[in-house]
Amino acid sequence: MGELLDEIGLAVRRIYREAVDPLAEKFAFGDRPTEGEISGPPTVLFLGNHSSGKSTFINHLLGAEVQKTGLAPTDDAFTVLAWGPSEEERDGAAVASNPDLPYGPLRQFGPELLSHFRMKRRPLPLLREVSLVDSPGMIDAAREGTGRGYDFAGVVRWFAERADVILVFFDPDKPGTTGETLQVFMQSLRGMDHKLLIVMNKMDRFQSLPDFARAYGALCWNLGKVIPRKDLPHIFTTFVPVPEAPPPGLPAGDFEAAREELLREIRRAPARRADNLLTQLEDHGRRLLLHARVIDAAARLWRAFRWKLWGLLGLVTAFGALAGYASIPAGASAWATAALFAATALVAAGGFFAVRGLAAAEARRIVDGLPSIFEELHARELLVRERAEDLWNLWDKVHDRARQVLRTLGLPSFGRLRAAEGERLRKALEEEIPDLRSRLHRQVAPPRAPA
Repeated sequence: MGELLDEIGLAVRRIYREAVDPLAEKFAFGDRPTEGEISGPPTVLFLGNHSSGKSTFINHLLGAEVQKTGLAPTDDAFTVLAWGPSEEERDGAAVASNPDLPYGPLRQFGPELLSHFRMKRRPLPLLREVSLVDSPGMIDAAREGTGRGYDFAGVVRWFAERADVILVFFDPDKPGTTGETLQVFMQSLRGMDHKLLIVMNKMDRFQSLPDFARAYGALCWNLGKVIPRKDLPHIFTTFVPVPEAPPPGLPAGDFEAAREELLREIRRAPARRADNLLTQLEDHGRRLLLHARVIDAAARLWRAFRWKLWGLLGLVTAFGALAGYASIPAGASAWATAALFAATALVAAGGFFAVRGLAAAEARRIVDGLPSIFEELHARELLVRERAEDLWNLWDKVHDRARQVLRTLGLPSFGRLRAAEGERLRKALEEEIPDLRSRLHRQVAPPRAPA
């Protein structure tokens, strides 16, 4: 299994280098994952309201008291827990400035975040397989001027995009009601259902089934408002055994089974990591290919329009010049011949500026009409209902970036999309990535029960 995961990592880096990077540079596409992010360890992100028990769960998972726990908020930092031969702690500035670690992009969130970010290394067995990221407990929306000092939802989004498993913990006393929780679901976790696990923790606190039903129903109600799905995701109901704690008031068997299932999902992070790398590459590649095709089509339209104008101006100028030369043997006066040449020169000069102005106006019209270019490029695919929905969703992700690039750099900045460039990326998307994903799924598929 380890050899296959390493092979997939190498293949992903090769496809980025050979098929993605040249096209992304040519058409000014967005940044792709860094080498550190691609080669980094599998990651599990822990989110939750304060006092939801995520730090306690992490300590139970690691079999060591690594994170502080308590009923009140005890830690307001993002903490990366990684393997190391000895205990070590590094502050955020040192972690983000290390080129061998994938956390350099966090500097974009400013020093306020870096002062609330750190890494802990511990020689614990699980950390050889995965890295864990603990996050500050989410709270009610702070009043203006009393916030965290950095873009909390943006930081969560950054970690969530790079995580392979995301666990969101809820306390029965606060089942999804804090302001930051709603913001995180609406902004930071949108589109990440495939790696999101919802955990209703502290089930050992319930002393009666009606209490459990009310809390579970409240959580489902709150999640239904922020997760745009017809069916809610599975909710893991569990608890962490605490020494000398009173026994649960409800039968604990199902809660303990849910905890074991969560542990299995966390240990599957390496396989999820490979799958997520392929998904990330595929999504980036499809957006890039559409971005390049639309910009290439827009540039072709503009170049064709401009050459028509230059051709028309060239014909008018040539006709005027020929008329001037023809007037000489025809016996026209010197003044008439000079007037013809002067008029031709004036037309050529005026036409030069007119062509530039018309070309600039046409460029603005083309950029404003990018959706029409997209529809024309994919007219056949848009007739198929299932394909149409996928294409429109993809275009929604690409449109703003393509328009911004064209308005900033201008249509003349872009060369032609060569057939070989598009074919190389298409082959990666339609052949290489599906083959790698198929091999991965065959390797990690659970064995069939005997007949």
